[in-house]
Amino acid sequence: MIFWFIAAVMTAAVTLLSLWPLLRSRQEHLASRAEHDVEVYSAQLRELDADVARGAMAPAEAETARAEIGRRLLRAADRGKSESQAGTASWQRPRTLAAIVAVALLVPIGSVVLYAQLGGAGRPDLPLAGRSAPTSGPGDIQTLIAGAEERLRAEPEDGRGWDVLAPIYLRIGRVEDAAEAFRNGIRLNGSSAARESGLGEALTQIASGEVTDEAQAAFERAEAANPAHLPAKFFLALNLSQEGRRDEAAIAWTQLVEMSPPDAPWLEIANAAIADARGEAPPATATADADPVTPPRGPGEADIAAAADMAADDRQAMIEGMVSQLAARLESNPNDVEGWKRLIRSYTVLGDSEAAGAAYRTARQTFAADSAAGREIAAFGDELGLTAEGETQTQ
Repeated sequence: MIFWFIAAVMTAAVTLLSLWPLLRSRQEHLASRAEHDVEVYSAQLRELDADVARGAMAPAEAETARAEIGRRLLRAADRGKSESQAGTASWQRPRTLAAIVAVALLVPIGSVVLYAQLGGAGRPDLPLAGRSAPTSGPGDIQTLIAGAEERLRAEPEDGRGWDVLAPIYLRIGRVEDAAEAFRNGIRLNGSSAARESGLGEALTQIASGEVTDEAQAAFERAEAANPAHLPAKFFLALNLSQEGRRDEAAIAWTQLVEMSPPDAPWLEIANAAIADARGEAPPATATADADPVTPPRGPGEADIAAAADMAADDRQAMIEGMVSQLAARLESNPNDVEGWKRLIRSYTVLGDSEAAGAAYRTARQTFAADSAAGREIAAFGDELGLTAEGETQTQ
């Protein structure tokens, strides 16, 4: 009962506020305007008399000006009177009456109808977790890509558009489109470390992991633009290993490791490549008694050299086998945050978004959400564009 009383009072208040502009008379507003005009013209007449008294204006000119001001004064007074009379009865006009009736009926009736459809005084509160929230997934990013592509078809010289679209293409595995987009970005916006490195990475993925001559040239331009650009250094070191230039590769990998942050995703491969290039034993894989975050062995120089001679399908199978070994190790030793990050990123690079999502979900379930490891995994997923459900989200 209290609810309905409050609802009735609020409805009545809204109805009155809606009707007030129609019910009030315009007389006061119009009269104020007419009085203002009369006062202005009266002041002009007084100033005219003062000018004549000071000798600033000849009497003949003053008479002419006085006549003109007087005519304006009379017109303003007559106009104000007629508008005032019309405004007094404006709410009684047929159109105004029709509007009053419509508002008086529609506001209460519309409120009742809407409440009957959407409301419910006896319904329980909906928990925050159960409320609908914006979602994003593969369909959303495909829609955004389609919109960007349509815009670029209309404006193919939009360099900023190509800069935005190129890394998205690379992330979702459309590597041929990524290479073309990076080329357009370089042509329109100029060479930069990020654009050249992106082009080189796209070309390397097109070649199933082999750093081609064109990709090498792009990485060299990236390094020239920014000597501290680590992705370019990684692929240039990888190219040396693929070509069997062991001494140069060891130096390049060592420089990369020295310049890299401790959580760089390529450290595992770099350390293994250094050991192979120097003829040393590769880093040991983790055991049950070892430090759980010790990384497993990555592809060494011999593996990379062998992969360079393989067919594209065989090379892809070898890479996927290495990733599978990491996944198997994490099944027996799941408390390895860095291992999970490497696995998720590896699946992403391979273009297997479903496997990346499954690994991300498992990692989220392995660590408590409020723990440091859980927060680190969540932040890593945000960086890669993964939702809590493991799906790719729009960036």
